[in-house]
Amino acid sequence: MPITAVHVANFKGLLESRKLELRPLTIFIGANSSGKSSCIHALAALAQTARRENDRRPLVLDDETALVHLGRFIEVQHSKSYKDTITLGVDVSDVRWTERGPEVRRPTSQVSPGSCVFTFKCARRTQEIKILRAEYTIGPHIYSAVPKLNGTIEVVHKASGARLLMTQSFGFGMQFAPFRQKDIQIYLEHFAPLVALINAAGTQLRGVVYLGPFRQAPQRRYATRGSAPRDVGPQGEASIALLANETIRTRKRIHKKQVAAWLRVLHLAKEFEVTRLGSSDLFDVTMTLDDGATLPLADLGYGLSQVLPVLVQCSFAESRSTLLFEQPELHLHPIAAKKLVKVFIQTIKEKSVRIVAETHSIDLFQQLLSELRNGSIALEDVAVYRVERAGSCSAIEKVDIDPETFDAYGLWNKGIITE
Repeated sequence: MPITAVHVANFKGLLESRKLELRPLTIFIGANSSGKSSCIHALAALAQTARRENDRRPLVLDDETALVHLGRFIEVQHSKSYKDTITLGVDVSDVRWTERGPEVRRPTSQVSPGSCVFTFKCARRTQEIKILRAEYTIGPHIYSAVPKLNGTIEVVHKASGARLLMTQSFGFGMQFAPFRQKDIQIYLEHFAPLVALINAAGTQLRGVVYLGPFRQAPQRRYATRGSAPRDVGPQGEASIALLANETIRTRKRIHKKQVAAWLRVLHLAKEFEVTRLGSSDLFDVTMTLDDGATLPLADLGYGLSQVLPVLVQCSFAESRSTLLFEQPELHLHPIAAKKLVKVFIQTIKEKSVRIVAETHSIDLFQQLLSELRNGSIALEDVAVYRVERAGSCSAIEKVDIDPETFDAYGLWNKGIITE
């Protein structure tokens, strides 16, 4: 049940309401400050909110553990007015649910796509963010939800008119339960699809991982300090800890071998080692170059330390998760930047993940066109969006890739190609 679209309105550079389709490989291209990161940050904000299972905040924009630090509500709201709202949401596919109801003879299993769209408002005095309303769609069922003053949520099934007061077990409206015992039957007959959708969307959002454009500088030695991270972290700070833990736990070291293989694909290094110092929690990271020289990561080009978290995240990615990358090609030579597309395609094929990236790299995009031509990835698995600054707003246009020649015409005429 991957995330198939993101809904955004009045968020950062985006003013008008947009639904942007996400395919297995989705790329946003554009000049600096054009607004490429707006959609990635929208998805990251929803993800870091859904991860807070014991936090009742409906939207987490910033705190010490945030994936992306967005600041206050008024700072990410495009119109900069407390009278206005922000809309964020996601679509997911393959939601499984059971159809019940007075017109259904027996419960039947169903599989449908679904959509969750939330409208948020913020109080000027308290800076408290609230959900103003939410809209849910799954198969033929449409629901609307409005929070009440007593902390409950009134949810309406539009087709039948059935109404239910529900409670939230934590923020973001990602779990509902009937507020009154007498409503259990109504809940079972009309609201089972909604619960399945909410659970599916929450699961997918909690599986989103984000790697930003500002990554940890290379270090002489890396200390794990007993950490057991699930992903590389927003600055790639846990990349070596992931590999170090694998080094301790198994001799197979599948992920280390995969990263080494990708470094060869990118023509950056022949070998890659993560070595423990005695029985301590300190680890050395070395790379062997094409000329046979073996050097610490700290003594090599900055691009190696910056691309390493991208490769580690791709290797450790969980099946059907969503990976968000800002400037994955940061500090890479154009030849290496091109080859990142091969890494992304392999990861998509082996793990059925979705990769969403924003880039300035014409080389990366041209390599993607080459991979389309040679059949490494299908056109229906690719979405490319061009982002431009239009007045005070970001304008997003889906790039039309010719299905016969796999060329994109007139794409680089503004801001992201040399004269």
